Amino acid sequence: RASRFLAPLLDPVADLILMAMRPMTRHCAVMAVALSMAWAGYPESDEDQIRKLLVEMTTEEKFHQTCIDNECPEHRARWLKCDPAGGGGTAGGGDGWFNLKDISRLNIRGMRMRDGPKGMTCQGGNGPFSPPCPEDGGSPSFPSQITRAATWNVELEESIGRAIGLVASKLDVHAALLPTINILPWLNWGRAQESYGEDPFFSGKMGAAVVNGVQHDQKVMATAKHFLANNIENTRWWVSAEMDEQTLHDVYLRAWALVVADSSPELIMTSYNRAQGKWAFTDPKFINILRNDLGFDGSIMTDWFASWEAITGGMILGEIGKSSPFYGSKGFIPSNSLYNAGIDMEMPMCSKNRDAICQAQTCAGDVEEDCTTLKHLDRVTDRILRSKQRYGLLAAMRNHTQRITWDNSDFDRLILEAAQEGIVLLKNEDLLPKTQASVSRLAVLGSAEQLELGDHGSSAVKPSGRMVNVLEGLKEKYSDAEVIMINNDLSSPDVAAFVKSCDLVVIDVGLNFTFEGEFIPPQTGGDRMYLTLHPQEEELIKQASKLSSKVVVAITSGASIIVENFVNEVQAILWMGYPGPLGGLALANILSGEVNPSGRMPSVTPKKAEDYLPKGISAAPWALETVDVTPTYPYSHGFKHMWQNGIAPRYPFGFGLSYTSYSYSEPSTAAAGSTVEVTVQVTNQGERAGLETVQVYATCKDCRKRRLPIMLVAFKKVKIEAGKTKDVQLTVQLKDLAAYQGDGSSHFFLLEGGVYEFLVGPCLGEAVLRSSMTLDEQTFRYPGKARRENFAPVFEAQKECPSFKCVPEAEHLLLKGWQLPDKSPLDLLLAVSIARKHAAISVTCLAVVAFGLLLGLGCCCRRCCRCCRKSEVSEKKKQ
Repeated sequence: RASRFLAPLLDPVADLILMAMRPMTRHCAVMAVALSMAWAGYPESDEDQIRKLLVEMTTEEKFHQTCIDNECPEHRARWLKCDPAGGGGTAGGGDGWFNLKDISRLNIRGMRMRDGPKGMTCQGGNGPFSPPCPEDGGSPSFPSQITRAATWNVELEESIGRAIGLVASKLDVHAALLPTINILPWLNWGRAQESYGEDPFFSGKMGAAVVNGVQHDQKVMATAKHFLANNIENTRWWVSAEMDEQTLHDVYLRAWALVVADSSPELIMTSYNRAQGKWAFTDPKFINILRNDLGFDGSIMTDWFASWEAITGGMILGEIGKSSPFYGSKGFIPSNSLYNAGIDMEMPMCSKNRDAICQAQTCAGDVEEDCTTLKHLDRVTDRILRSKQRYGLLAAMRNHTQRITWDNSDFDRLILEAAQEGIVLLKNEDLLPKTQASVSRLAVLGSAEQLELGDHGSSAVKPSGRMVNVLEGLKEKYSDAEVIMINNDLSSPDVAAFVKSCDLVVIDVGLNFTFEGEFIPPQTGGDRMYLTLHPQEEELIKQASKLSSKVVVAITSGASIIVENFVNEVQAILWMGYPGPLGGLALANILSGEVNPSGRMPSVTPKKAEDYLPKGISAAPWALETVDVTPTYPYSHGFKHMWQNGIAPRYPFGFGLSYTSYSYSEPSTAAAGSTVEVTVQVTNQGERAGLETVQVYATCKDCRKRRLPIMLVAFKKVKIEAGKTKDVQLTVQLKDLAAYQGDGSSHFFLLEGGVYEFLVGPCLGEAVLRSSMTLDEQTFRYPGKARRENFAPVFEAQKECPSFKCVPEAEHLLLKGWQLPDKSPLDLLLAVSIARKHAAISVTCLAVVAFGLLLGLGCCCRRCCRCCRKSEVSEKKKQ
């Protein structure tokens, strides 16, 4: 796509082309729209149709564009008057959490959404989604996003995006909830497996690739998430990412700027957490940047139940919930705050939006506030209709009665390719590859019988195709060998003797959904407690290494694993991420040499956990014992921090071995307008073809202003045949070298004049080659406002609201069964939460009350006894 900087100049040209092509055929008209997309980022829309629909729609119909109304806003749920899960089950929600309402009379389809990062899920809550999802809830499942990141292959990631888009289209899903483009300021982040690793530039490029794939034919909208600075899991609902403005723009907004500029995602989902003390879904600051500076022109939704105070206040989230600064509080998210911030969809259930509209329709609030709410409803409906129009949802309804059956053959080929390219060979001391002919005995230890697919939260997918665990993959590949699974007890003399006799010993170890992943209290997922393997796994590796000198360790995890406790005792180590349903086959193909490994680490692997972060940054702000709900986010972390401070990693960022070797010529650099062209010759010196990832980093020698010490600025994966040389050219955008120098209100980036050094090589290690050049000072700015900036499109409050007269809309269907927001200072949930927070006082009070009740009961009993005795005496006297 062309740069969005050219959009203001090229829009009129695109309009002229469109006008000229109106009389032409439908095929030519489609071509014109494609040209418009290429120039302006977002496709044009029919404004006349949208305005007409806005006039025809009732308040109720507009409102149902923005959320799913099951008549259970939070203020009713807190009194246990309704069930917010509705008919959608529990964890995952089913259709009731993902399908918005159709408006059949106007041919406006309700948006249908599905997670996620590993493919479209068909399994939600207590069972499968409705047709066309199959009855078993299965769908094509791809390797985790972190494994795909390790491919460093932009073209492959776009192909996966196209495949996910195809699956979504077959399921009549309009919004695919991916990708996650949050980075790793902490390696412990529980949802690292849903990320592209630690670097914002890399995350932005890979994220843009999958968005372009999903949206390539304008049938399915991609949803970039979670905006903004969502990097901690256990306290994600209330933690505040504290950072200065330069850190915000240079680090945590950089990936978002790239994704919007390079792929124009139609949807963005906000995060649960706060940033700089503000929730992105309740404060307009960050949404203004997104729309008015980055140029985002789509629709914005909240994460699921983010606006519910029972969640953001931690009141239903167990012990960790007490760390929320809003615990035991009520009313800290005003009912109209989402509309005022610029949020279009409150997902999944109507709660705050419902309260705001109900108040406005009954004229129960301030006149200007009621006016603003209703005008904001027009604004968000305007934007949602535009998104729907671009993706064909202003059309006749579809009636789904048939469940789909999958032909997984094409998907499986892509799934296997991604897994094979994403597995990283970290160490190899002349052990691998081991061909089938060279192996007669093979011992398998660890968890090789268990296929670990990763997170069991929102990104979980039940694979519809073939599934091969590590043991099955090894047995299939080494079918002529004796492949034995050992139960991890090596104390038996017979077992020890067998391990000693083996030509290969494969130990499958790592993490699973109970130790990392989306945190679903009380025991699913969460942030990692430590960065090593589990102690029992390290002990198993040590025992096996004493028996054999042919040990391969295969690691499953969502991010880098510290290997210092066993790295010098084994011959080979591979990191797999979560390689998907065919991970066992992918590993076997690499071990046997059928596939030449080409994966590269998307995060640095430190020797010690404390090496990854600068001093003064909290090492575990998510941990119950050391919880910090306002942690300072680092400006420089991971490989940038370690490079600047001379801290040697175990494996550098971008590191990965191959079964062949490559040599690099001296790189050359040449300025070309707003870019620098870097050229290098790469020679495959081995006897087999391979895939090599050429990486370019940049640092400034003369710069005086604060900036990131070193930056990844370009990368390219190329195939080179054995003995051949390839010229590799990489383009560096000068704007990607600039550092933020704004003040929070005026945003600009400065490229200081001086000498810049470009480091070229297979990773940020000792083998990099250097080329320097002098660059002149330049200033860059964000692309600028979208066609419809955050508060302009439908109304101007200062002009329209002074003359507004609120008229109760009692005749509208919207009010049937509705209740105004509960204004009482206390409710059932709040009372329980306060009691839990002050447990000692609560127990004492309960004890006093119980004692009082018992005392009162005792007094009553005594009085009853006296009365009975008096009655008996009276009866005797009468007799």
